[in-house]
Amino acid sequence: MVLVFLYFALFLIVHLVAKQFKTVGAARLFQLVACFILLFGFFGFRDITVLNDTPHYYGFYYEKTKILSYQNESVFTYHLLDKFEYGFQILIHFLIKYISKEPYTIIILSSFVFSIGNILFISKHTKQIALACFMMIVSGVWFDQYSMIRQAFAIMFFYRAYPYLKAKKYKPYTLLIIIASLFHISALILLILPILQQIHICPRNMIIVLITAAIIALSIHIILSLIGLSDTFYFKMSMKRTALPIAAIFDGLLMTLLFVAYTWFRRKELLHTDASTEYWIYILGLCICIVALAFLPFYRLNAYLWPFAYIFLFQSLEQHKSVFGTLMILLLIRISVVFTFKNEWNHVIPYSFFNFNDRVHHYILYLQKEQ
Repeated sequence: MVLVFLYFALFLIVHLVAKQFKTVGAARLFQLVACFILLFGFFGFRDITVLNDTPHYYGFYYEKTKILSYQNESVFTYHLLDKFEYGFQILIHFLIKYISKEPYTIIILSSFVFSIGNILFISKHTKQIALACFMMIVSGVWFDQYSMIRQAFAIMFFYRAYPYLKAKKYKPYTLLIIIASLFHISALILLILPILQQIHICPRNMIIVLITAAIIALSIHIILSLIGLSDTFYFKMSMKRTALPIAAIFDGLLMTLLFVAYTWFRRKELLHTDASTEYWIYILGLCICIVALAFLPFYRLNAYLWPFAYIFLFQSLEQHKSVFGTLMILLLIRISVVFTFKNEWNHVIPYSFFNFNDRVHHYILYLQKEQ
C-alpha cells in the first residue's frame, strides 16, 4: 500500500513544481505531460492481476489470437457468442489482424487512450490539472475506469459529447452517445440527460424525479423480466443476493455528499451561471444509486457520472484550500479502507508491473500457455 500512496503523492509534487513556472502555458504543458506519464506508466504497464477486469480482457484477446478463421475474416464480422458490443468487437478484431497478436495490446492501448482522454477532460475544466488528477485518483474513479475497459471507451465518447449537452445541441450529443453504446450498451442511460435537462431545476421537481427512481427500484426486477433480461447473469445474481448492497449504499452517500457540497459552494459564491446540466448529472447519479439498492449492478452506471460529479465540485472549491484539503483527507481515508478491507474491488494491492519477458502468464479467468 505504501507504494501506491507514494504514487498518489507524485501528483501533488507535480502540482507544487508547476507553481514555480512563470507562465501559465508552461505550467499547463508541464502538468499535461507529467500527469500523462504518471497515469500511463502506472496503468499502461500493470500486471494482469492488477484491476479486477484486466484478466478478462487479456484472456478474451488471447483466445481470439488462436483462432485462424478469426484472423482471416473481415474485422466487421459480428460474433453473437462473444457477448461484447459491436464497436468493441471491431476494435479487438482490428488490433489482432493489423496491429499485434500480443494479448497485452488491449491493456496498453486502452491505458494510452484513457490517459489522454482523462487529462484532456480535466484540462478543459481547470488549470490545476495535477491537483484535479490527484483528486480523481484518490477517489478511485480512475481505478474503476482503467479496469472496465469497454465502459471506459464509452466514457471517452461521453467526455466529447458533454459540451453538446451543455449547449443543448442534442443531435451531435445523441450521435456520440449511440457510438459510445457500441462499446458498452449501458451508455444509453445518458440519453436520459437531455430529457431531464428540459425540466426546471427546483426542489419539487428534483424530489419527483428521485421518487420516480424509488418506484423504479421497487419494481426493477419486474421491469427487467418484462424486457427479457431475466436470464442474464446479473439478474440471477441479484435475485439470489441476501446481503446488504454495501457498495450501493456508500456510493449513494458519497454522491449525496458531493451534491450537497457542490450546491452549498455555488450558493456561497453567488454564482449565477446556468448550472442546470450539472445539477441533473448529480440527480441522475442519485437516481442510479437508488435503483442500485435493489439491483446492485446498476451502480456501475455511475462510472459515467463520477468524473463530472468530482470535477464540478473541484471547480467550486478550488480557492477554498482548507475545504479541499479536508475532502482529500476523507477520500484518502476512504480509499485506504477499500484497499485494506475490500481490495477485491480493485485488486491494486500489491501492485506489480507486467513481465514482458515471461512467456507464460497465469491469470484469473483464463489459463494461457505458449506451445
